[in-house]
Amino acid sequence: ITCPEDGVGYSGTDGYVGVGPVAAPLRGSVGCVDANPVTGAPLTVNAQVASIIYGPMEAGFNSDVPGMTCLGNEIVVGGIDTLTAENIVAKICGVSAAETSVLDSCGGHARPYHYHERMDCLYTADPTTGHSTRIATMADGNGLYGKYIAENTLPSDLDACGGRTGVTPDSNGQEVYYYMVQERAPFTVGCFGPATLDQCRELYSTCGDDDVITVSTLDYGDLEYDPDCPCYDPVTHSNVLAPGTSTPNASPSASPTASDDASPTASPAASPAGTSAGTPTGTSESGQGGAVGDEADLKEEDSEGGSE
Repeated sequence: ITCPEDGVGYSGTDGYVGVGPVAAPLRGSVGCVDANPVTGAPLTVNAQVASIIYGPMEAGFNSDVPGMTCLGNEIVVGGIDTLTAENIVAKICGVSAAETSVLDSCGGHARPYHYHERMDCLYTADPTTGHSTRIATMADGNGLYGKYIAENTLPSDLDACGGRTGVTPDSNGQEVYYYMVQERAPFTVGCFGPATLDQCRELYSTCGDDDVITVSTLDYGDLEYDPDCPCYDPVTHSNVLAPGTSTPNASPSASPTASDDASPTASPAASPAGTSAGTPTGTSESGQGGAVGDEADLKEEDSEGGSE
């Protein structure tokens, strides 16, 4: 998935357009930022054009990542969404989740710069409907919009991919299928839909593959987590099925103080074939292993002035 730097001309990627439901990449790009109404074109962050959107999963952290020496011999395995991963680091290091954030104020980081969450610097409210404006075109050709369907109103009908059918500010009154930014994982897309939760899980060999782990977080206690499974129940926000059911266990993945006006942090996504979680290996986040180098670049950017 290659994104144009000027945000013009991307209409999706072959293999994803018109074939849904289909798995989204677990690492790397899942969509491209449009020439949007806030900036007129994608932002430039530390001399990088900020036109790439990743899915929810992080590639892993260890103490080699600048700013995370407090991890010592501990690691955060790959395949955990950014919001949860930050909270795991906060627990290990004994600091607040805000102090361990790997994302900037707009929800992006690293080299190549990419977004995982929020993207509230990239959209505004439509003056007529209050619906959030369009941010990006995802790999299946459908649009990604900000988080509101009307003034300060969050949707209650998103499917497991993060999409819904409705009228958008730029659909000329016609109903279309589109995605919306979410405050909890998967943040943008869990898959390219439409799809139910069961259909989403069937798209990934990494969902329900008997590798569920228990992670200790600062704000939520101990949670069960299925690494590299980007299919989250919209009610429980868990990606782990309760034994003998088709309903995931309750597992918070957003800030306990999150509200309609709050924007908790999150993380990147994966390849159509799906990958399993692993320990950080120093490879790039765009690869299939753990990514230490990516976070090192983030901290380097922060030291340079980092955000928008």
